Amino acid sequence: MGLLDSLLSMASAAPKATKTNQNAVTSIMDVLMNNQQGGGLDNIVDKLTKAGLGNAVGSWISTGKNKSVKSSKLSNALGSDIVSQIAGKLGVSNSSASGLLAKFLPLIIDKLTPDGKTSSASQIGVQDILGKILKQ
Repeated sequence: MGLLDSLLSMASAAPKATKTNQNAVTSIMDVLMNNQQGGGLDNIVDKLTKAGLGNAVGSWISTGKNKSVKSSKLSNALGSDIVSQIAGKLGVSNSSASGLLAKFLPLIIDKLTPDGKTSSASQIGVQDILGKILKQ
């Protein structure tokens, strides 16, 4: 079983591979991981930790079960600019974008840190994450 195949064990939490979910994961990863505003995984983890979400983020990075976070807390931690960028890419409201962040960000970070460390994230691509998060 490969690293990214491990997501299959989370099948009950994994969303179906719809076009909307695919777009959501791609947009979230693009905004948070690939542009200067998001600043990459280390910056995101730092922002979320400083906003008081360290326990939840730690669970996403560790190899245990992921804790959920309210969409409003994620939005406040990441900032309205980032949420607006995601909403704009998806053509949805900021509120909907926040809900999608709460749904997918724990899974994204979990899969970017398979060995419990953020340093391994650079070796995993968007398509790998997409395929495993959305696979049923």
